[in-house]
Amino acid sequence: MEEAAIVDGCGYWRLYWNIILPLSRSILSALSVLFFLVNWNAFAWPLVATNGADLTVIQAGIAPFSTQYGANWNYVLAAAVVAVIPMLALFLVFQRQMVESNKTSGLK
Repeated sequence: MEEAAIVDGCGYWRLYWNIILPLSRSILSALSVLFFLVNWNAFAWPLVATNGADLTVIQAGIAPFSTQYGANWNYVLAAAVVAVIPMLALFLVFQRQMVESNKTSGLK
């Protein structure tokens, strides 16, 4: 059975690659940044799943700096800055697409 022509000989795959994907590029980039942010800030699962000090993620590694009796705030804040750097770099790379996504979200 032949593939139905949607737009003057344009098949489903060409319609997807040439029309749908370019229109949804901004929202896909915003979703990828937000998805990465959620997984980057995961604390409970890496804390439970890892048992070695060499496998500890940075968010779970910050926790021992804060104890019941106080916190070493200089270590906590230095580790927090190190944890923020990859997310800041990712945002700077995808900043244009995220702003474009926010700009076009209210339009129909």
